[in-house]
Amino acid sequence: MTHSAKSVLVFGVYLTLVGATLLIIPNLFLTVIGVANTSEVWIRLSGILLMALSVYYIVAAKHNLPVIFKVTVCIRCSIIFFFSGFVYLQMMEPVMLTFAAFDFLGGVWTYLAMKKEGSW
Repeated sequence: MTHSAKSVLVFGVYLTLVGATLLIIPNLFLTVIGVANTSEVWIRLSGILLMALSVYYIVAAKHNLPVIFKVTVCIRCSIIFFFSGFVYLQMMEPVMLTFAAFDFLGGVWTYLAMKKEGSW
């Protein structure tokens, strides 16, 4: 497995773990990040969506699909701008920028690995 594929695989596993937490024990996750607990279904739906998205990352990594890696770099690196805007507009707690930073750093990791491999 290439380094870029490993970076995407790691991100896929991360999404799986966050998604499973949101699906199974959402209020534990919300408490840890300092967000008010909820009994609404939206948080569990977010978990399902993250887990579904993680499958794409994992499959792309297992099959070494550089075109998908490139798309994920663009998406993961852009998340921080959206989250920053939401925090600025007070629509989101600043702690959520931590997750945006993970997305961004993961995207940079994949980009640098692809650049080194000559596949960017």
